[in-house]
Amino acid sequence: MRAVILALAGFFSFTLMDLSIKWLLQDYSLAQVIFFNGLFALIGLTFWILPRPKVLLTSQPALHLRRAFLLLLIDALAFYSYGQVPLAEAYTLILTMPLFTAALAMILRYEAFDLHRLSLAILGFAGVCVVLSPVFGSFQIALLAALASAIIEAFTFLMVVKHKEREHPLAFAFYGMAFMVLVTGLWPGWSLAGFTLEAYLISAGGGLCYALATAFVLSAFHSGSPSTVSSMQYSQLVWGILLGLLIWNEWPAVTAAVGGCLIVFSGLLLIRREHKTNRELVDNL
Repeated sequence: MRAVILALAGFFSFTLMDLSIKWLLQDYSLAQVIFFNGLFALIGLTFWILPRPKVLLTSQPALHLRRAFLLLLIDALAFYSYGQVPLAEAYTLILTMPLFTAALAMILRYEAFDLHRLSLAILGFAGVCVVLSPVFGSFQIALLAALASAIIEAFTFLMVVKHKEREHPLAFAFYGMAFMVLVTGLWPGWSLAGFTLEAYLISAGGGLCYALATAFVLSAFHSGSPSTVSSMQYSQLVWGILLGLLIWNEWPAVTAAVGGCLIVFSGLLLIRREHKTNRELVDNL
């Protein structure tokens, strides 16, 4: 139960961060919003790491640089989609990450081929096709950005899994945020003076939620099973619908709702499958 509570708190904190991003993108540039969000998140993460600085020691700086670049791309694509479409619709596609992770793990031979797992990934992809189908003749390019964000995030997740014995998860988080702040801070076209006091406060709150979410979710993975914690990520879709409706009166399109149900259903079945497989491996030891 402790892991479930921590996971729910973590993914709710991620949703609050995304709300701050969506709010700020109404008046400020994407690079500016990413910079301040990353800066405040990095400050919060630094206080968390200070008691144990050895977690930042690494023998693979090139690995962290590659992942940091991908993390910047993930956030840029995801945040762009938040500013263009209802939050729930963006979440529907971003939450396909576990499905793409399962498919890529088999394609890249990190895991053995499993027809059941592949079938669930295909079911989730069918949901993606429904979400991306044009509504009333219009097509939202921002939905493709959300989908691309999920696919790239799946690659970065496999990078972390592959090197988890030698690199601490906090090191991946810290170096990724630091790179994001550096690049967007040097991005031309905006200045520190362009932010109002209200924008600073919103960004600080979003950055703090980012740091808290990271702490909560990592603690949840430490306390409970990965399958249980991962399944809690789908709570973001509920929060996205409720908060988007409350704040911006956003209603997800019918196709997004139908496709989202397929994606969530296939994702939960995939997590259940992983949990059953892991339990069978433990029983056979």
